[in-house]
Amino acid sequence: MSRFQKISFLIIFAVAVLALVLRVLDVEGQIVFVVAAFAVAGLAWALGEATEQAGESAGPRVSALLNASFGNLPEVVILVLAINAGLEDIARASIIGSVIGNILLILGLSLLLGGWRNGIQTFNMRVAGMNSSMLVLGVVGLGIPTLFFAIEPNVGSEHILSRWTALLLLMCYVAYVYFSFTTPGLQFADEAGQQHWSHTQAIGLLALTAIATGVVSEVLVHSIEPTIKAWGVPREFIGIIVVPFVGNVAEHFSAVRLAYNNRLDFAMGIAYGSGIQIALLASSVAVFASIALGHELELVFDPLQLAVLGAAALGSTLIARGGETNWLEGLQMVTIYMVSAIAFWLLG
Repeated sequence: MSRFQKISFLIIFAVAVLALVLRVLDVEGQIVFVVAAFAVAGLAWALGEATEQAGESAGPRVSALLNASFGNLPEVVILVLAINAGLEDIARASIIGSVIGNILLILGLSLLLGGWRNGIQTFNMRVAGMNSSMLVLGVVGLGIPTLFFAIEPNVGSEHILSRWTALLLLMCYVAYVYFSFTTPGLQFADEAGQQHWSHTQAIGLLALTAIATGVVSEVLVHSIEPTIKAWGVPREFIGIIVVPFVGNVAEHFSAVRLAYNNRLDFAMGIAYGSGIQIALLASSVAVFASIALGHELELVFDPLQLAVLGAAALGSTLIARGGETNWLEGLQMVTIYMVSAIAFWLLG
């Protein structure tokens, strides 16, 4: 572990402690929100660093799965805590926001900066095609309950449909992971990386950061409502743009850096894997957790949210079918994300 990393980790945990102290002292909500957001973002980066080191020796596929899983941990924790706090609209928005953030923003920036530095980049089209088809499944799975509610708003069966949808999406995610690791021809073209930390360092930091993430995420969620009231920020913008960005900064850093270093398969594996994990796994966890918490979450979303989610799946599918990419395609993805962010801001 380098000196820079040690200092960075100390600063991150100091900010996390500061957020907790401000919460205990009952400081104004918007101040707590800003400090907690920086702390969660820093902890997400620390999780990404530790996960990357823990998985490097196992190869890019395992490392990409670990990076996506632990990188999504802050988002999942925030999602469950938001449901527990009665912020179901924020929770639903953060599901969509996390997927489009990973696919439009993270993948887009990876292609943009990677292509700008390295020119035309190639990737395993079979892996990318499988990932894009799973994203389409996520769009369909999240979209059908919404369409059902729009057609029959007074039936009262949304909970039942959401539960079955969550269960089936969860089963598909498990099958997807199994298929990814047991089917020949799905190897990444990237070479395995080098592990610079000991396993004790990596696992120890993972455990410590995961615990800190849970504590600070509770502080962040508690400060959302006061921040919305104090600043007048649209609720949908907070849920779709701000919360997912804070929770997914680890993927932002890792995937873009890997693509810039011409390890595009690895970078795409993180971006796609994270988006798929949120759409299929995290949404299912949210539904089942909401039942246990007594605030049952319905998988019913706003039409604009689903439209942007569909655009992300369509764009990523078109890219995946080509086998090669360039910086212009990345710019197109980022542009869709920026236009969507403006639209969600104006909705407020």
